[in-house]
Amino acid sequence: MEQENNIRDINTADEQLINHEGTTAEPAKEVIGIPVIDFSTFSTEEIVKHLQKLMEQYPMNLLKDIMDTLPEVFESKYKAEYNTALAAFTADGDSPDNFEYKNDSKESFNQLYKIYRDKRSAQNRQAEAEREENLKTKQGIIEELKVLIQKEESMDKTFQEFRELQERWKNTGPVPQAQLNGLLETYHHHVENFYNYIKINKELRDLDLKHNLEEKTALCEEAEKLDKGNDITGAFKQLQLLHARWKEIGPIPKEQKESLWERFKNASTQINDKYHKFFETLKEEQENNLRIKEELCTKAEAITSEEYKTMAQWQAATQKILDLQQEWKQSGNVPQKERTRIYKKFRSICDIFFEKKRAFHAELDIELEKNLQLKIALCEKVEAIKDSTDWKTTTDKIIACQKEWKKIGPAPRKYSNKVWARFRAACDVFFNNKSLHFKDKDAEQEQNLELKKALIEEVKLFSLSKNIEEDIEKLKDFQNRWNKIGFVPIKEKDTIQEEFRSSINHWFDQLNLDEFDRNLERFRAKISSLDSDENKEYKIINEREKLVTKIHQLETDIHTWENNIGFIAKSNKSQGLLNELESKIDKTRQRLNLLQEKLKALDEMI
Repeated sequence: MEQENNIRDINTADEQLINHEGTTAEPAKEVIGIPVIDFSTFSTEEIVKHLQKLMEQYPMNLLKDIMDTLPEVFESKYKAEYNTALAAFTADGDSPDNFEYKNDSKESFNQLYKIYRDKRSAQNRQAEAEREENLKTKQGIIEELKVLIQKEESMDKTFQEFRELQERWKNTGPVPQAQLNGLLETYHHHVENFYNYIKINKELRDLDLKHNLEEKTALCEEAEKLDKGNDITGAFKQLQLLHARWKEIGPIPKEQKESLWERFKNASTQINDKYHKFFETLKEEQENNLRIKEELCTKAEAITSEEYKTMAQWQAATQKILDLQQEWKQSGNVPQKERTRIYKKFRSICDIFFEKKRAFHAELDIELEKNLQLKIALCEKVEAIKDSTDWKTTTDKIIACQKEWKKIGPAPRKYSNKVWARFRAACDVFFNNKSLHFKDKDAEQEQNLELKKALIEEVKLFSLSKNIEEDIEKLKDFQNRWNKIGFVPIKEKDTIQEEFRSSINHWFDQLNLDEFDRNLERFRAKISSLDSDENKEYKIINEREKLVTKIHQLETDIHTWENNIGFIAKSNKSQGLLNELESKIDKTRQRLNLLQEKLKALDEMI
């Protein structure tokens, strides 16, 4: 009867163990044993290197969470690197059509990913086969338990066989999840039947309980030792294994059951608390990193939304985007559930930027080609006149072409130097020919300068006679001789001309002429000197326009004043005003006559 009570207590303890200790520590939210790696911060080459290292160090089944998202991350990074390389290639004006991208990382990544899938599939098949085999083994153990109950052998031998079956059960690996609960329930049912049927004696029962107590005490000590270590994630992983072993160990003495479970549970709680605190801190850090990445997205959006019209502006904006991408790499991990979303957001913004840049380059290529055609046309235009000897006209035309060249924007880089060399060569042909031509002219102009200086000295030594007409003719002869002397160096032209005119005017001022004749003669001397000027025609026309304008103004003034006189009634008070107006009219008529005579003299030269 006492043995039956003990067995009943054992059965009750087993049932309580299942109900009370069936709950293990919370499962890890991160992959245990695998370091947290943000692959979005790596280059494609770095992704391949890290993946290869992970595949060498860890089983394929532990890489599942990483490999589920890594292909998309790699493809995004590959595309970003492609865009960056393309941007660098086109930054100096090269066409995107000539771009060739070389990156072996994609082929390496695809090979590694295929190896992972093949190994993962093989492991899954092997693991499933092992679970099925373990299920058969445990089902066999249950059948042996059933047979054990029916044996009629010594108590010690039967109990020893029972212990061996328990040990085999514990050492057999996992079974398919769908079969686990039912299998455990059947196993514990037959264990209970064994105890009830055999009616094990109290000594053996106490020995069994003592053995179980020692094993569970050892588990408590292991758990407490784990709590003292620094490897939080490793300790949490080992704790899960300890809980699994705890469930496999049989009952212990009833009076120690609660206290020992509390001890084990307290050690577990300490580890769980540290584990969750560790991940709370990690979560805060990742949340902060998420805020940083959101800010980087905002900055990238601002840069992308701007309008850029020049190559320099696009280069500056591209550098800003590249700097943001570098900051992104250094901004750390974000919460797992946000990683794909935030990375897609940032990648999308960068893709839009580089797409806009490609569109700009496409338009720029059209503009560069248009500029090239315009520059080729200018080359042809200058080449057509480069051998001309019409120095003045051709010089003006070529200078006009050079000014037009400056207004045209850049040509494609690979043609820019060639077309400029062609244009410059055509210009050089003309200007070199012109320089050779005027090299001889320079010596002639220096000689003319000496002749004009000598003539000025002759004018200065001239003295007036008593015959005004002869003196005027002599001064006119000086002017004619001056005009017959050719051009002088351009830098001396104005100085020598002014000195001659001043000398001639000096003698005209000494002649006994009235003011009218003196001014007229001085004007004739002035315009006669234009015969030796390169721009004679232009200066005559310009001088004539000035005279005509002044004549028209004076005629208008005279007409106005004459009309005013007609409206002023004659009286003592108005006489002074009338006299003033008439005086102004007389003086203006004299000026008008002088200007009209000057106009006649000027027209005689045309």
